[in-house]
Amino acid sequence: MTGTLYGTTEGGGTHQHGTVFSITTDGAEKVLHSFNGSDGGFLAASLVDVDGMLYGTTVNGGAYDLGTLFSMTRSGSEKALHSFGKGTDGASPAAGLYYDGGILVGTTQAGGVYGGGIVFSLRP
Repeated sequence: MTGTLYGTTEGGGTHQHGTVFSITTDGAEKVLHSFNGSDGGFLAASLVDVDGMLYGTTVNGGAYDLGTLFSMTRSGSEKALHSFGKGTDGASPAAGLYYDGGILVGTTQAGGVYGGGIVFSLRP
């Protein structure tokens, strides 16, 4: 049986800000996206697959350099959905996302009202 797994790297890639990659169970690896900083950087968590769309977070990068929430097709078309760090929306998400009941839930390790992070949710 063959299949495809998806993962992230904290650094590396074309711009040294991390990548999303795929690897088949036969060992064929492919970089799907290299982050450049403006779309996010330094991935520290796994991806979540929701109906064939991949979702993840970056610790840095984005509009305020405090991380992003992004979506990506399995072929590598990436879209930043949110840049963290404006106001009290949290900063530097480093843990994986959780998907339940049609909602993605995650946390940030900093920011928020008291500076200790937040819990956020998104309906894909």
